[in-house]
Amino acid sequence: MSDISFGPGPDGAITARLGPDARESAHRFLRQNGAVPGPQDGEYVFGGPDAVARAAQAAWLHQADSLNPPAPETSPTMPLAGVDVVFARHSEDGIVAATATDSTEGLVPEVLRQFGFRYDGSAPDRDIYLPPTGADERQALAAAARASVVLQGLGLQVATVGLATAPAGVDRLAEAAEDLAVETVNLRSLTDSRDVADVLDTALDPKVGALPNLLELIDSTQEFVARLPPEQSEVLGAQVSIARHQTTVLAENLSTVRSVLADTRAVVEAPIITTRSARATAASAVSALGLPAGPIIQAVPAARTLTAAPSTAATL
Repeated sequence: MSDISFGPGPDGAITARLGPDARESAHRFLRQNGAVPGPQDGEYVFGGPDAVARAAQAAWLHQADSLNPPAPETSPTMPLAGVDVVFARHSEDGIVAATATDSTEGLVPEVLRQFGFRYDGSAPDRDIYLPPTGADERQALAAAARASVVLQGLGLQVATVGLATAPAGVDRLAEAAEDLAVETVNLRSLTDSRDVADVLDTALDPKVGALPNLLELIDSTQEFVARLPPEQSEVLGAQVSIARHQTTVLAENLSTVRSVLADTRAVVEAPIITTRSARATAASAVSALGLPAGPIIQAVPAARTLTAAPSTAATL
């Protein structure tokens, strides 16, 4: 990594310096991990209490990237070899399409037009199809996906460049994590060990549990990494394998805890609910549900002395 160096900066910051021949990806890794450009060319500064961790992450990504030769640049106007249509993300125009020929007539252009894509061709580097008018990124991605299905059904080759779409497991994991956050808040008021075991059982449920869904996501990541060039797949594959092993061990340990708690049948003393702890619990619940912040608990009014009216006073 002779084209990048790290050193201490003021107030605990970490300074990174890139050589003049550093790849563009090196600049990108630094920016993506929160580094801001410094006063000199090729200089970046990591600030904040986690500066060291973010600098280390950027260094690891750069090292993994440096193991591979630079890939030839591709653009929407340079379709990949053997591909009839390429969908890609343009820096200014969003999701665009390009075809293997310059013809604006025929089967492929007609299919693209059917899904709202509009041919530009206003300049030599604008031989592309723009996304549907007024479509946001999600709608443009949906149009590209539908067009891809039709094109592939017609026997054409379709490729995408830089169009990351989250697998279904991501949504399930997000929902499970949200449910788990709410249950974490509820744990503070539970007194029976069997109730706590039920919460852990939910987290470990094979269909809706957070941990099984996380394992599925890790497996999907492993499958993708395995298709990368050997120089990358070996490094990243090892990291993913470690993550999967650690997650599996965590699930097994929590399963053991759940079983023991379910068999213990113990009841502990209920926590003392004070204004401070009630406010913290309510605030945690609001955060877990993603609700807007606001007053959680109103101040308790001062105690008033109540005097029974003579006509209703009880006679002892």
